[in-house]
Amino acid sequence: MNTEKSKYIWPITPKYKVAEHDKWGIRKNHYVLFKERAHSGFDITADIGTEVHPIMSGTVLLAEFDGTTTEGFDAFNDGYGNKVEILNDDGRRVVYGHLRKILVKPGDRVTTENIIGKTGSSGGSRVPHLHLEIRKENTEKTGLDYTINPLDVLPKIDLDSLTAEFTLEPYASLWRKLTSKEPWNFSKEDIPYSEDKNYIQ
Repeated sequence: MNTEKSKYIWPITPKYKVAEHDKWGIRKNHYVLFKERAHSGFDITADIGTEVHPIMSGTVLLAEFDGTTTEGFDAFNDGYGNKVEILNDDGRRVVYGHLRKILVKPGDRVTTENIIGKTGSSGGSRVPHLHLEIRKENTEKTGLDYTINPLDVLPKIDLDSLTAEFTLEPYASLWRKLTSKEPWNFSKEDIPYSEDKNYIQ
């Protein structure tokens, strides 16, 4: 058992089974771009409206909608969506993405007790979740070279023991594919709501 105490907290408590698509590293099939793509954070599937806390005290740098991707797209269903970026007191910049609601503004000082937003499925999200991205330092650059795997620094949780099923449709049909034995076997046809602002928000 790992008894090392993390200096961070989880922004929300993981509840649902973890998919390969959620993990930091290389995705074999990205559910927006439908090709191999690096993923610079860890995704925590969550019910819409789940309260999000900072993983450490810090200062809010950005609190805005971001619809851009590294491929140059800029649309309501691309990018981080509604995001908050916080400069931790330890010098790392942390991105909290795909929120439904933002509850802070740039310049705010926050602690782990504060609620900075509520989860949703905005931007380049197709299942409601929180994208947690921890950068090695205070940089605007993303990618695997500039970030760390959140699971390496967050308090240890046995994610393999999570068995709850995400059931909210229309997202759940995709989620079941993502958590199946063939997690990369999906296509754009499996996500008919990807351009529907009633669901991508």
